[in-house]
Amino acid sequence: MLKVATTEYPPFEYVKDGVLQGDDVETVRTVLQAMGYEPKFQVLPWARAEMMVRRGNADLLFSLTSSPERERHYLFTAPISEARDVLYARKNAGLSWTSYNDLADLSVGVTAGYSYAPEFMAWLMQGESQVVTMNQENPDLAGLRMVAMGRVDVFICEQTACDYLIETNKGHYPELSRVAALPGVVGDERFFRAAFSRKRPDARALRNEFNQVLKGLGLAATD
Repeated sequence: MLKVATTEYPPFEYVKDGVLQGDDVETVRTVLQAMGYEPKFQVLPWARAEMMVRRGNADLLFSLTSSPERERHYLFTAPISEARDVLYARKNAGLSWTSYNDLADLSVGVTAGYSYAPEFMAWLMQGESQVVTMNQENPDLAGLRMVAMGRVDVFICEQTACDYLIETNKGHYPELSRVAALPGVVGDERFFRAAFSRKRPDARALRNEFNQVLKGLGLAATD
């Protein structure tokens, strides 16, 4: 058995009718079972899920992008899906951007604990815009709603995830119909991965076997 921590991030991983499902869930489950392990999934707030794996209280974390800071705590697998960060704004706001400086003097919503493109993070640190950090239980939905209500000018979000949130929640939150992605990708298109805790002595062997099985099953995203 392997203890696997994740959070709700539809459509990649989410709970429906009490069952954890989603494309990345199926990929991770299929690979681990092929390795001979039965995954024990725990769905937690993201910060808690990360802390569990960093401390070695869980063995595997998904879905997340790699970064030098995260590499200190995890051994990352090959890609399991693609990530494409874009900016969302109100449809009638007349906003567009081709460089980060076009966002100067705007309020920019970000999700706490999320790893965005390094150059974007470096630009935010310059203080040209007002950064609004989402710490709510469902930060992406909160960020989209704040844009819709005019409390934030733009919100950065993975496009597949936020398009899904808009489509599935606009019946309950009609204001989401006023929000859409702006053209342009923030940073390069990246990849979501799974990550083994470095606290496990056999983490490198597990990661290598995971990658081998992932490739053999034809489930890897293109790196």
